[in-house]
Amino acid sequence: MKVFNRAVVLLEVVLLIIALIVAAVVPNTVLERLLYTIQQAQGALQLDWPRSYVIFLVVDIVLIGVLLVLLWLEIRPQTRRTITVRGRDGTEAEVSTASVGKSVEYHVAEISDVSKVRATLRGMRAGVDIVLDLETTPEIDIPSKMDEVSQAARELIEAKMGLHVAKIKVNVKQAPYGKVAAPTAGPAIQPTEPTVQPSMPTETEPFEQPETEYPAGEGDPYSEL
Repeated sequence: MKVFNRAVVLLEVVLLIIALIVAAVVPNTVLERLLYTIQQAQGALQLDWPRSYVIFLVVDIVLIGVLLVLLWLEIRPQTRRTITVRGRDGTEAEVSTASVGKSVEYHVAEISDVSKVRATLRGMRAGVDIVLDLETTPEIDIPSKMDEVSQAARELIEAKMGLHVAKIKVNVKQAPYGKVAAPTAGPAIQPTEPTVQPSMPTETEPFEQPETEYPAGEGDPYSEL
């Protein structure tokens, strides 16, 4: 729309310059044509009065309305897609409103009872305008939740990004019952008893009978049997 407004203004300026140049070269001809046109319009207006006057009035109102719309579109506050961030040493950086909006959405989504959030930022001359669309769980304290969300967004924008928040608007939509998934408890884990591995049979050494020592000169008493 901004390009269209500039094109219309440029066309009007060019036509006005051409008309002034022609009026400067042949002023008598221009004045005669202008006077003739005015007389014809006056005659047509008086010929079918008051019907002609109604038509003239409608056309006049439509033209005035179109010009007022074009004028408003030209002088209205323009929305900026980037925000100027000024550092402590005087440096400046241009940050897109989309990236700032993603940061706001991330921090606001961490607040309890907030299931969905969409942030829309507009960079204005007076600061940053923020619109937060929230979807929350049912039966929440809406005023306190709005204050909590607004405070979180303001601290992020002003304290961490060095910007000025001009206005914050919060739109709250409570999710219907049954659509908010409640946390389900997982199955209880039964403690497992340690399993005893069966021991492998071990080889036993053969039994050795201890040798009996006899006094010298005496042998085994059973050797003679």
